[in-house]
Amino acid sequence: MSVKYSIGEFSKKTGLTIRTLHYYDEIGVLKPSFVTEKGRRFYSEQDLIILQKIVTLKFLGYSLEQIKEFLREDKWDIKESLTIQKQIMLEQKRQIEDVIKALDHALNVVEHHGNVDASIFMTLINGIQMEKEHKQFLKGILDEQKVEQIFSVSDERQREIEKESVGIMTELNELFGSEPDSQEVQSLINKLVDLMTELVGDWSFLEDLAEIDVEGEEFIFPSPFTKEVEEWVLKGIEINMQKRGIKYDGSPKG
Repeated sequence: MSVKYSIGEFSKKTGLTIRTLHYYDEIGVLKPSFVTEKGRRFYSEQDLIILQKIVTLKFLGYSLEQIKEFLREDKWDIKESLTIQKQIMLEQKRQIEDVIKALDHALNVVEHHGNVDASIFMTLINGIQMEKEHKQFLKGILDEQKVEQIFSVSDERQREIEKESVGIMTELNELFGSEPDSQEVQSLINKLVDLMTELVGDWSFLEDLAEIDVEGEEFIFPSPFTKEVEEWVLKGIEINMQKRGIKYDGSPKG
């Protein structure tokens, strides 16, 4: 008999737990070379070679199901397989970088403001998470140069804008119920519109934007406010725009 290792010995030699070896056997990715009538598993040197392949492919990010298929084939199209896997890993890398960026920006806001309203916080994260979708959506409405301008703000300034806008939205939430044209409310709205003006430059696009039905886009652009607060804030923005001589209908569309 060419087998050399009991499952316990094989476990110690490879660093895999007995439970993992049982699982590999169960799914057919690594079966022992020999199983006694009493169910005792034994592994050979050849099984060590197979396990080395499994460990290498797992390191490259392949799933056990993919590895199982690879091991069944006599020859692999290695270049194609590695190329595809590289693309998958690059996409995962981009996703991880996006998550780290979102966490970094969120921590920056929380460290400045402490506890933040959940809806406002989720809107902040959404703005980072859905940046590509936001950009694509706006390019269907606005001039491409305008969209690029909006998204060209430096990371440092973006952090400052996030802190300022979260503070403004938090205070507006607390003031809900006041007259939207009151000095206190308009002071906050003024700051909010100033931030928006910094990003968009001018408001010539508003007439085109007013013609767009954004119904169904709530997932892409969630509101940080309840419906009632949102309508109240939009009324305050409309009043502010009128004072600035900018034509704007703040009524929600859709």
